Amino acid sequence: MLQNNPLLAQLKQQIQANKTFVEGYVKATDKSYGFLETDKKSYFIPPNAMKKLIHGDKIKAAVETVNDKEQVEPEQLIEPMLTRFIARVHINKENKMQLKVDHPNIKPFIACHKAKSVEQRLVEGDWVVANLKTHPLRDDRFFFAQIEQFICHADDHFAPWWVTLARHEQSRYPVNGQTAYPEIEQYPRQDLTALHFVTIDSESTQDMDDALYIEPTYNAEQQQTGWKLVVAIADPTAYIALDSQIEQDAKQRCFTNYLPGFNIPMLPRELADDLCSLVPQQNRNALVCYIYTDLQGNLNNEPEFVSAIVQSKAKLAYNKVSDYLEKQPEHWQPEEENSKQQIDWLYQFTLARTQWRQQHALLFKEKPDYSFVLAENGKIEQINAQYRRIANQIVEESMIIANICAAQYLDTKVKCGIFNTHSGFDKKYLANVQQFLLNQLANEENRPQLSERYSAENLTTLTGYCRMRHDIEPLASDYLEYRLRRFLTFAEFKSENAPHFGLGLTGYATWTSPIRKYCDMVNHRLIKACIHQQPYQIPEQKVFDRLQEARRQNRLVERDIADWLYSLYFVDKVSEQQEYQGEIMDISRGGLRVLLIDSGASVFVPASTIHDNKEEISINNDEIAFYIQEQQRYKLADKVKIKLLEVKPETRSIIGQIVE
Repeated sequence: MLQNNPLLAQLKQQIQANKTFVEGYVKATDKSYGFLETDKKSYFIPPNAMKKLIHGDKIKAAVETVNDKEQVEPEQLIEPMLTRFIARVHINKENKMQLKVDHPNIKPFIACHKAKSVEQRLVEGDWVVANLKTHPLRDDRFFFAQIEQFICHADDHFAPWWVTLARHEQSRYPVNGQTAYPEIEQYPRQDLTALHFVTIDSESTQDMDDALYIEPTYNAEQQQTGWKLVVAIADPTAYIALDSQIEQDAKQRCFTNYLPGFNIPMLPRELADDLCSLVPQQNRNALVCYIYTDLQGNLNNEPEFVSAIVQSKAKLAYNKVSDYLEKQPEHWQPEEENSKQQIDWLYQFTLARTQWRQQHALLFKEKPDYSFVLAENGKIEQINAQYRRIANQIVEESMIIANICAAQYLDTKVKCGIFNTHSGFDKKYLANVQQFLLNQLANEENRPQLSERYSAENLTTLTGYCRMRHDIEPLASDYLEYRLRRFLTFAEFKSENAPHFGLGLTGYATWTSPIRKYCDMVNHRLIKACIHQQPYQIPEQKVFDRLQEARRQNRLVERDIADWLYSLYFVDKVSEQQEYQGEIMDISRGGLRVLLIDSGASVFVPASTIHDNKEEISINNDEIAFYIQEQQRYKLADKVKIKLLEVKPETRSIIGQIVE
């Protein structure tokens, strides 16, 4: 009778209409209660209400006043925190299976069952992928999940790799190959096997996709006028049909995934490491570019692309070539005179090109790469900081000029391609950039001149941007570099040629790593079609979208695995109380984020370890600086000494404090 009472229904509508509703995200605490964070304020969520919620849920809630204090009652789930998620198996006292979500702020166990497709017997600590099936606020039931995929057992030493790849929905397996790889292209190829090509890579590299040959050019009086560089790039598209499964898999993966200890290739290993790899003394199909420069490194002729057959004469290693050129004690010597001549000429060419880029473009800021040295079981034995040496620069300069030539060729001859672009500063930050530069570099005398030099109009041009970077280059501090980096846009793939501000170049299109990058495979096909006057397909927008997303995913995978490995490496070192040299990379009210210079590990320094009165702490977001009692204590890029306080592998976090 009461159920259909129109007066009761009307009363409920009136009560509902008089309520105040807010939307926000649930923030759990270490206690049983939580908070709802909205754009304007934070609301208390009582323990009974938190039982219906998970940290990160986006909800609609009614505001109530209880004992003169505001709190909220959840009304509607807008967006759940959990849909597909990573978890560890937990067996409770009743021998029932539950899931512990792999998230530092999600504490409750979730009831679950296995999907029929999961055949493995699961035990305590095993890693799985699950989907949340029911949510109390949406389904009027308790939290319940279904295990969809087994990742690895609890004792698997490679869990950091397998779990991270599963989290980002990337395969741990190479692309499936074919039983045979007939050459599908019938293009005529120049025979360049007589040229003394060499490859320079790490000693362990198997997928060698670039080889170099160089010789001086002379005028009629036999005076050297410049260089002819011949860049040979492996040609996997000669064996991969557009309608093949390999093509579809490569288009999805987009890149070879280089992880600590091993890689997951974009192409089948028999292609990447064997048939297409430019191994020494073996004839290989290649796409070749002839590049001509003067002695100062200026391009002085149009590049010429040809389909060819090449043969690498020597596999050289970065460290050995660098030792030879740097004349290290008891250094390695090239076995053949021709290889020695190639190294010497490539070195001279590299010096010229480096000088050219320093004057006409931009050089990279020298920072180390960090590598994990692993035992066979995946245990980290050590972490090395590796700086670019002269042999690395030889390959780098050769690839950069080759990619400049590809952009020129695709732009003028093919009229399309996949171009690597970077538009410099985000336009919404241009006023901030100008003000920051003036604050750092200007005085009363030169301020009007610098105001014009760093105007928004100038900073949005490649010339003006490069001029600004050259202005700050002599300054010793990294502060300007790190601060300006926060105003930049991200690099993009585009179908039309556009400047790459980060490199300081008017055009850039990679084609030098087709074994490892799908965009380079596409550019190969376009260049070869133009060379041989064949029809070609203009890349679709979805290819650019997938490239952008795949690049982002790969960076996240690399970062997440590294964070996990760092935490495992440092967990036993807390008791040693060693001091580490660090550099401040970020500052927030919660504390400092510090990079350990020798290893690349990221350490969080809580503000409470710096000063015990949080009311006296303030953060200047324009300076990225940490203040105590209105006095600047630390700023971005400051060098500090760090001592470890706690390492938590389960949350991949390293906590430290500054040693004054």
